[in-house]
Amino acid sequence: MPSPISSSAEIALRNSCSRWLHGHRPWRSMRESLQALIELPEANQALDLYGEGALMQALEAQVAALLGKPAGRFFHKGVACQLAALRLYCVAGPEQGSVALHPQSHIAIDEAEAFEALLGLRGLRVGGADTPITVADLQALPERPELLVLELPLRRGGFVLPSWDELLAISRWCRTHGVKLHFDGARLWEAAPHFGRSLAEIAALADSVYVSFYKGLGGLAGSMIVGSADFIAALAPWQTRLAGNVYTLYPFVLSAVAGLRDQLPRMAAYRQRAQQLAARLAAEPGWQVWPAPPQTNSFQLHLPAGPERLRAALLAFAAEQGFWLGARAVASTRLAGGAMVEIVIGDAAEGWSDGEALLAWRAAVAQAC
Repeated sequence: MPSPISSSAEIALRNSCSRWLHGHRPWRSMRESLQALIELPEANQALDLYGEGALMQALEAQVAALLGKPAGRFFHKGVACQLAALRLYCVAGPEQGSVALHPQSHIAIDEAEAFEALLGLRGLRVGGADTPITVADLQALPERPELLVLELPLRRGGFVLPSWDELLAISRWCRTHGVKLHFDGARLWEAAPHFGRSLAEIAALADSVYVSFYKGLGGLAGSMIVGSADFIAALAPWQTRLAGNVYTLYPFVLSAVAGLRDQLPRMAAYRQRAQQLAARLAAEPGWQVWPAPPQTNSFQLHLPAGPERLRAALLAFAAEQGFWLGARAVASTRLAGGAMVEIVIGDAAEGWSDGEALLAWRAAVAQAC
């Protein structure tokens, strides 16, 4: 197997391909990306400055309306967005600032527990592996938290979601016990088809909701938090304290506008395509899909090959066949000695059939074994 390649070489290899399994078709250059933004009709508007701009405020109003909340605030990054919200909800201190969250949540793992390290809050880990938080989990907590954060869907658990009835029960429990409820909705756009409810109906169950623009919507970066007008106004000083009051964010804003217009209406179709592909992959001997069937446009594929060998095989397949299946493989929690890869369906799926994708994965796994 070839030796590991650098990140820049990996990006170059991905960009040299003609088909991509994962997500949306990538921009091959900064010029190509910027050209797409220039062609948007909104690009004729003035730049935003320190959070003030006609297009930014229009986007904030649009997303707040989609989620049925009175107001919203745009942030350059979700980490700053959610840290500001958590700090506003919770008083820091050794006996205070308790935040209940899943141990596999993005806030706990991918943000390196910044809410504890930077803000002095306390995390109460609740919930089982690869399983959404339940009311029973909350009832078993040793203390009542100030805030509950639900990641919808739970990415590291396999993009899993609770049932609608369970989500309703969690919302009622929080309100009954005076616990604030915040949705980490980085992929909430992708989760809505699972519930069969509007975004506003889902968001109504929480006090505040964070959404991302660069995942399912394919934006360059950027996020937003929505909630009551008073809550959103009170975020302003924390946005500044967390280095979120950037001079101008217009490329992020433009790409968010485009994503809402072009990608949001396709989420149900992406989910259906993911379920169809997952069924084909799960039928292979020794392969496992989690969850089965997928609840969103994303799922885990567990394969009988070591992670390092599978990664090398995926890179070799991309170089030989021009088909990018991904390059991230980690140890499987479901197959001893196996690997897990994530599959996310976006507009890149227009470039291949499920049969072609299955043949590609067979070839990669055969090379890795």
